Amino acid sequence: MIETTKPEQAASPRRIFVFLLLYRWLSLSVPLVALLFEPNGTLLLALLTAVAVNGLISFFPTQLNQALRYRPWLLTADLILMAALIAFTGGWQTPFYFYSLNPLLIAAFFFGLRGAATAVSLFLPLYAGALIVAAAQIATPFNWLLVVTAVVGYYLISGMFGFAASLLTSLRLAQDDLLLSHQELNMLHALTLSLQSAANVEEVQEKVLEAITTELGFQKAVIGLVDPGRSVISGWLGRVRDGHISESGKLIHSIEIPLNDTSGPAANALINRQHIRVTGDWLNDQFQLNDCTILPLYLREHQIGVLLVETEGVTEEMIRNGRLTTLTAIASQSAVAIGTTLLCINRAQQIAIQEERMRIARDLHDTVSQSMFGIVYTLDGSLKLLPQQPEAAKPELERALKTAEQVRAEIRHSILDIWPSELTAERFTADLQKYVQDTCHIDGLQLTFDVRGEFGILSLQARRSLYRISQEALANVTRHAAASEARVCVDIAQGRAKLVVRDNGRGFEPAVALAREYGREHFGLRGIQDRTQSLGGECHIFSQPNAGTSIIVDIPV
Repeated sequence: MIETTKPEQAASPRRIFVFLLLYRWLSLSVPLVALLFEPNGTLLLALLTAVAVNGLISFFPTQLNQALRYRPWLLTADLILMAALIAFTGGWQTPFYFYSLNPLLIAAFFFGLRGAATAVSLFLPLYAGALIVAAAQIATPFNWLLVVTAVVGYYLISGMFGFAASLLTSLRLAQDDLLLSHQELNMLHALTLSLQSAANVEEVQEKVLEAITTELGFQKAVIGLVDPGRSVISGWLGRVRDGHISESGKLIHSIEIPLNDTSGPAANALINRQHIRVTGDWLNDQFQLNDCTILPLYLREHQIGVLLVETEGVTEEMIRNGRLTTLTAIASQSAVAIGTTLLCINRAQQIAIQEERMRIARDLHDTVSQSMFGIVYTLDGSLKLLPQQPEAAKPELERALKTAEQVRAEIRHSILDIWPSELTAERFTADLQKYVQDTCHIDGLQLTFDVRGEFGILSLQARRSLYRISQEALANVTRHAAASEARVCVDIAQGRAKLVVRDNGRGFEPAVALAREYGREHFGLRGIQDRTQSLGGECHIFSQPNAGTSIIVDIPV
């Protein structure tokens, strides 16, 4: 399906035709010499006829070349002309012997060894008839040696050129196949490199479909992916040759095919792990395909999906001679790229889940667990006081109730602190505002946000870290600063993201606060520094007693 331009190959039939035309003119030198030594009216007429025919061919080379290639039977007229020239110019003694080789050489060059053998076999009866006519006109005894030599010469010369032409054709086809294979290998190499840079599974699908329809030239292609959780093939994406995602691809995106033996050819190809070629209404109804080859996508033993390629008009021989090999290689590369991308996404999700679990576990251990221990201790003491000293137990129960209320607030805090699924600039500010209102319970704090630049270009890790840093900084403001104003600024420009959290509170000595290794109230400052360093950025904390606090975080985008 890859189309290549080969000027030298396209010009080859024309050069051959020019060579044969030159030979046709040069072969008339023998009858011309014969005419000079023995003037003869019949020989002159034959020579003039041959010159006229050569002139006609010379004036219309392109038309005759094309007509001859598509209508080989036109050579019969040339064979009859050669037989007539031989019949009236001496038969076995004719000076037109080399000239009579013209149609045989044409057949050999254009149609190979088989064409040469066919042309000689058709010419022999005409040659025999010409000899009979010539024998009736001249008194010279019949020379069988010359006749056998001429016949053998016809076979040997035409056969030799026919074999050479067939060999050259085979070499040219081999060169075409080699060039095609080279182009396909280059395409596969480029596809492999582009797949490595794909950011998500859908981008991998689009790159594969573009290679099949644009580079290989197939009319349509469709990819479906396996959903292992539900054991179905879904997430279909299609593309047509003109480079646009097909409307059918959008419609088929929601099609789901169960992974069982009764669900049709796509499921069977994947289950049996073999490519199949199918036609029928099933393809046209669901995928707008008429005739396609289905290739399973596997990563080791894991089912990834299926690749459907429209192969209408592509013969089984073309599929066997390279097309299937290329498609199989693309399918293998696609399976590796998609499987690897899915693995990376799954691993990132697992890491995020694990980090979130660890954070929640730390929060529960540092707050809820300690508070619950206090409640249990208080309730145990109150039970011991109740029978004899009920009045002494009342303050303890009130203290336990207050602690339980704090535990409830801490649990609510942990629930609200769970990482949001999608963090935009608007979600960033709204969630932080809600966090301060619902968990910190502080009145009179004027909180403002300012997000400048393209927030969406930040990586998920960068957005997550800025969100967590802002949470911790605001928690410190509400717990310790006694501030009336606080401001959160995010500025994204020139490949950097800068976060500034500033308040007008009571302030502190950063060196003293950070030196308290076990100071729980200042543990969040070290967490801010650690998060910033993990992103390759810098964190600066500016504060003085009664002068407010500024936390500046600068990270690369």
